[in-house]
Amino acid sequence: PTQTMKIAEKLYTAGYLSYPRTESTAYSRSFDVKAVVDEHRKHDKWGRTASFLVRKNAAKVPQGGVDKGDHPPITPVKAADERDFKSSLEWRVYEFVTRH
Repeated sequence: PTQTMKIAEKLYTAGYLSYPRTESTAYSRSFDVKAVVDEHRKHDKWGRTASFLVRKNAAKVPQGGVDKGDHPPITPVKAADERDFKSSLEWRVYEFVTRH
C-alpha cells in the first residue's frame, strides 16, 4: 500500500490522476464525468468503450459512496499508455485506476 500510494502521488503530480489522498468514495453532483471519459476516447485499450459511453450519453456520475467534500475519488484525468510511464508499476497503478 505504501509503494502504491507513492506511485499514485507521482502520477498526480505528473497530471495523470486526481489527488489520491482522499477519503471520498463518491463524486459530487457537479463532477464532469463526461469530460473525464471523453479524454479517453482515443485510447488504444479502452477508447472504444469510452466512445460508446459518450455517444450513448451513458457517462454518468456513479451513485453510492460518500462525498467527504475534499476531493473526488481518485480519477484518471489524462489519457496515457504504457510508453508514457517510467516504470511498469506506474503503468499498473494508472491502468488499475482507469479500468475501475
